[in-house]
Amino acid sequence: MNEFEWLRQMRDLNQPVAPRNDLWTRIDAALDDDASSEATPSLPVPRARHRRVWALAASVAAVVVLAGGIVWRMQVTPHNATSVAANSTNINNASWKPSDPRLTGAALVLDAARLELQQAMQQAPDSPALQRLLQRTHAQQNQLRELEKQAG
Repeated sequence: MNEFEWLRQMRDLNQPVAPRNDLWTRIDAALDDDASSEATPSLPVPRARHRRVWALAASVAAVVVLAGGIVWRMQVTPHNATSVAANSTNINNASWKPSDPRLTGAALVLDAARLELQQAMQQAPDSPALQRLLQRTHAQQNQLRELEKQAG
């Protein structure tokens, strides 16, 4: 088979083809069945629809629970923020200088970080990130004091 024969066969395929059976009679019958089924109101609802309704109800309930949790969490956080800010100003106000020269540099850095965090907490007392950083700084200072006690 050469290219010319192939092109001729392709052109022959470009002719309209009549369907083997009439589709319009089936379409009309299906439309008539739908019209008659709408006239009977007591047909049972399929199970798939029930599942979709329950899935929608469950997703709405989940969103409501999530939103409630977020609102509750936001209301609880400011109360804790003010207590942490008040406690942070009272604890470790005095600069601590260890006697061990190896720990002195770390003590100075931690003290400077604590002072900066306390200033930032005065500007934004409700910031959970600043609260966490201040708590970590206090924990690191306590660890440094424990190291000094162990070094002796």
